[in-house]
Amino acid sequence: MTSNIKGSLIWIIFIFLSISTHMIIKSLTGEVDFIIILFSRFGFSIPILLILAYVARKKLFLQINNWKTILLRSCFGFVTMVMVFSSLQLIPIGLTTALAQSSAIFVTLLSPFVLGEKIGMIRWTAVIIGLIGVYLMIDPISILNNTSQLSTLGLSLAFCSAITHAGLALILRKIGKTEHPASTALIHNLITSIVITFAIVIFGTKFYGTSGNFGIEILITPNFILATLMFLGVLGSFVQYLMAQSYKYAEATILVTLRYLAIPLAAIFGFVIWDEIPTTNQIFGGAIVISACLLITYREMRKKKT
Repeated sequence: MTSNIKGSLIWIIFIFLSISTHMIIKSLTGEVDFIIILFSRFGFSIPILLILAYVARKKLFLQINNWKTILLRSCFGFVTMVMVFSSLQLIPIGLTTALAQSSAIFVTLLSPFVLGEKIGMIRWTAVIIGLIGVYLMIDPISILNNTSQLSTLGLSLAFCSAITHAGLALILRKIGKTEHPASTALIHNLITSIVITFAIVIFGTKFYGTSGNFGIEILITPNFILATLMFLGVLGSFVQYLMAQSYKYAEATILVTLRYLAIPLAAIFGFVIWDEIPTTNQIFGGAIVISACLLITYREMRKKKT
C-alpha cells in the first residue's frame, strides 16, 4: 500500500467521523443545552489528545513556540465550531456541510491580503464561480421576499463559518511550520474548554444556542445521553488526530480533493435520518462550489509543479 493510498484511507475515515460528530450534535438538539454539547465536544476529547500528545512528544507534549499564534488559532477554531454546530441545529446538515466546505474559495480570496500570494486569472475565475454557487445555496432573494423555508440565522452562521474556517486554514499554514499538531490540538481543546467553563459559571447553560431538557446536571447523571456526550468528545479527538495523520502520509492536494465527499455524504444522511430534501438551488449551488474548489486545487497543483 502506497503512502498516498494509506493517507487517503485515513482521510476517508476522518470524513465519516467528522460527519458522525455533526449527526450527534444535530440529534441532541432539544435534549441538551447547546453550550453543554459544545463543552462535551472539547472537554471529553482532552484525555485522548493528552495521551496522543505525550506519546508523540514525551515531556515536550505542552511545548509551544509561538503562543500568540496558538491563541489566534484557538479563537478562530472556537468561533468556527460554534457557528457550524449552531447552524446544524437550524438548517439541513447537507447544506451546512456544503457551505462550510466552501472555505477554499475564501482561502483563495484572502490569501493575497494575509499571505501576500498572487492570484491568477484561473483562480479568480474559480472564486467568482464558487461565490455564485454559494449565492444559489443561500438564495438571498427568497430570504428578502420572506419565501425561504430555511432559517436566516442558520444560513448566516454556516456562511460565516466558511469565512472563519478560511482564516483558520491560513493560520494553520503558518503554525504547521513551527508547531507539532498533537500539541496544538491539545492546547486548543484545553483553552476552549476553559473558556466554555467560565461562560457556563457566569451565564449558565441557556445563554446561547438551542435550549434543551437538560443542562449542566447531565454531566454528572449516568445515562445514555451522558454516554453520547462522552462519545462525541472521543470522536472529536480522533477527528483531529486522523486529520493530522492523513497529512503525514498523503499529499495535501489529494486530501483536499477528497474532502468534498463530505457534501454528498452529509446530504444522504440528512435525507435518510431527518427527511431533509435539498432544493434544486442547493444541489446546483453545491455542485458549482465543489467544481470551483476542485479548479482551485488543480491550479495549486500546477503551480507547485512549475
